[in-house]
Amino acid sequence: MTDKTKMTAEKIESNFDKIEHQIFNSEMFSKWRGSFEVKKVYVKKENADIKCDLDIRLLHWPEGVSIKAYKHKALGVFAYLKDESECEKHLNIKAVPCKYWRESFYFSRMENLDQDRYVLLEGNEMQDVETELCLEKIKAHLEEISLILSEV
Repeated sequence: MTDKTKMTAEKIESNFDKIEHQIFNSEMFSKWRGSFEVKKVYVKKENADIKCDLDIRLLHWPEGVSIKAYKHKALGVFAYLKDESECEKHLNIKAVPCKYWRESFYFSRMENLDQDRYVLLEGNEMQDVETELCLEKIKAHLEEISLILSEV
């Protein structure tokens, strides 16, 4: 791994650690404090294409409902559900498959989800401003999912 690649990987990991820390500790997420479950996966490769995934959910949500914050090539955030029929039941619409995530369906009433999930198309350029945008998207999905689940 080159020094530049190593520095990029460390920067991305640090930003994802900040996202995780903010979810558990910031005022922005205080109304859900103590209810979070976060699974994280970091995959380092020899090239600069580090992959980071945070799967975020509230403990009382139905199994399979999560929010994914990720940096693969791009950086993005989206809400998803693994069960197509449950997704349709809650959203009252045909489930929309998540592009690039097999057996996952967008769990949102927003439109243009394939495009609107992106924070940055070249994820290796992630800076503090994109970290904040990810946090804002995570909060928006938390609020939307809570609303959707309260309607059933």
